Amino acid sequence: MGLTIKEALKFGGLFGASVVAGKEGLDTPIESVSVLEVAEHNISRWVLKNQLYITSFYAIWDNVAQQKEVIETLIDCECCGLVLCYVGTWIRQIDLGIIQLCDEAGFPLIQARTDVSYIEIMNPIITLLYEENTRAMVTNDYSMVRNDFLNLVVNEENIDVVFQQMNRRLKKKVSYYDTYGKVIYSDRDLAAIQAEEEYLKDNFNHILFECSRDGYTVQDIQGRKNAVVLIRSQKNLFGLFFLDYDGDFEENIKNGLINSMVVSGTLILQKRSKVSHFREKVMEEYVTDLLVWNFPSNAKALERGLELGLTVLDKNQIIVVNINSIQSVTDSKVQQEMQRYIRHVLLSQVKQLLNLYDPKSWLVFRSDTILLFMNNQNGSVHLENLGEKLLRIFDGKFDLSVSVGVSNAFASMTDIPSAYTQAFQAATVGRDHYGENKVVFYDAVYFFQKLRQMGKQPEIVEMCHKLLGPVLRYDEEHKTQLTDTLRCLLVNNENVKKTAEQLFIHKNTVLQRKNKLTELFGYSPFDMPYRLNFLMIFDIMEKK
Repeated sequence: MGLTIKEALKFGGLFGASVVAGKEGLDTPIESVSVLEVAEHNISRWVLKNQLYITSFYAIWDNVAQQKEVIETLIDCECCGLVLCYVGTWIRQIDLGIIQLCDEAGFPLIQARTDVSYIEIMNPIITLLYEENTRAMVTNDYSMVRNDFLNLVVNEENIDVVFQQMNRRLKKKVSYYDTYGKVIYSDRDLAAIQAEEEYLKDNFNHILFECSRDGYTVQDIQGRKNAVVLIRSQKNLFGLFFLDYDGDFEENIKNGLINSMVVSGTLILQKRSKVSHFREKVMEEYVTDLLVWNFPSNAKALERGLELGLTVLDKNQIIVVNINSIQSVTDSKVQQEMQRYIRHVLLSQVKQLLNLYDPKSWLVFRSDTILLFMNNQNGSVHLENLGEKLLRIFDGKFDLSVSVGVSNAFASMTDIPSAYTQAFQAATVGRDHYGENKVVFYDAVYFFQKLRQMGKQPEIVEMCHKLLGPVLRYDEEHKTQLTDTLRCLLVNNENVKKTAEQLFIHKNTVLQRKNKLTELFGYSPFDMPYRLNFLMIFDIMEKK
């Protein structure tokens, strides 16, 4: 008998997980494992029998009816179980109705430890499934690679050239994809690539399962037979490639040509992954130096940029996309999942969008911030429009909240540190004053920022306390909340109903407090110029 859920609970990311319901189904074999974050009713089109699914239900965390609908679909399709991650972060607690549903169906519902990620759960299971079902190809033996392929991999820096030459030797047109279903290289026509991408989007897990025995499968895509071959080592999956299936394919399997392409592809993508990771680190270091201008000369700054293929001299505006959600989450595993999702899924969309507006621009992702370096010398880029489209990329994704800040235009590359500060302040100060998921320009927060800076001066803080003194002393002596009431009334333009709702008190109580405030001050703090004074005071004191 193959790997069961009961056995999977003894190792890897599922070790220490809790079986919340459906214990009768723990002996069900696992034939494949996948992530499920789609909350649509039509998931029955592609979920697989005996597949174990992993989810956090972040898209429907507050909709128990939809959660039940998804689970009922999994049960009907004879999936083998569901692992819930990050319970307490997305779903606060598992609904009793869902537990009852899973118990009645004998459908294992497993609550993972909060400190494990999807990848930590999936990788050990995938590795075991491959070991059980695969005639593994030993990819660390270079003798299995044709010499001409090996020379290409070792000596050619351009990955596109390597794949192109491999295709010529195979005498076929081939498309290569990474594990996120994104095309790496293809010499097939656009229609074929689009058909492959759509097929991968809906059937990636099905392909993995079908390839588990031989490393390849034959699939019908829009009436044409395609051979789909995994690019993998014994323990790691790097991608896959598509080519037309005909009589030559089986012959090339026998003569080892396909296997040589798999091994070469593995070496190429391993190399690509390491180079990409190294480039990201070097770019982050370079950008860090740009933001503090840590260069002995302007020439050195330009030189380091050109080594990375980045131009700096023509840049004159910076946009910051601040990922508020990453900052607000304390669990490092959840932060890493968000960062991984942004880096591998959303960042490519941001790059494509940016290229439409400004082909000379470039960006870097640093922890919880995406920095866009813009060439907007002639003001041709519609920054408001770009910002709104950036927000749409993140809207509804992983429950992400972002704030977009735009700097003023600058004239010299040595002004980059100041421009970054402006964009960052526009995003963060703008978030405080205008709300999240907004595009804010530096000019819109200029005076708010000056108030924030004033809060760092002891004499200013002392004056704030002096002006608020009558109310602060009354609150301290009588254990009341007049200060909070004053702030809330000012922010809400004296809207008594809204203030009452925010303070969780009756409207009459707000009116009583409002009268008391006027009595303590000896004047109405809601009339000008007192109103302006107190609005500034609260902003200074809140951000000091």
